[in-house]
Amino acid sequence: MNHSTGLSREREQLVAQLVLLGDEKNRFLDAYFVMHGKERTEISQFLSLYTQTVQKLLSDLGSVADEVLHSQVLIGSYVTFEYPDFDTKDSFTIVLPDQADPDKNLISFLSPVGRQLLLAHLGDLISVAAPSGAIRTRIAAITFTGGNSSMEGGEARGS
Repeated sequence: MNHSTGLSREREQLVAQLVLLGDEKNRFLDAYFVMHGKERTEISQFLSLYTQTVQKLLSDLGSVADEVLHSQVLIGSYVTFEYPDFDTKDSFTIVLPDQADPDKNLISFLSPVGRQLLLAHLGDLISVAAPSGAIRTRIAAITFTGGNSSMEGGEARGS
């Protein structure tokens, strides 16, 4: 199996995320958070943290490759998590907002669940806020697939 081909595709997807959420962050924020306020400021700070994490990951990619991509939840990660209190599992892919389709298990990173899981690590135990109350989840598996990447030319479709 040629890992370098897969890694170059994954690297391209991560670089496209850096362009969209880093270089073009204000345009992205304008598309999803028209009003300047607390939520937009919090998302802006979170996007800065995310892009810093991705930049570090890209610099580490050559040396640790697969382990890095499959140890932390990123946009494009297929995440399996367990509900320890209910002995069940669930899986979905974290995607950009315009790619979200809950019926296909594609969850926006801006959704309440997506925000809470993005940047979590394999094995983390997280209390996810749900309408019925907080639910404990454990990140059981992470596979960076790139999701349904539509970030061609650094732009998300539909924005």
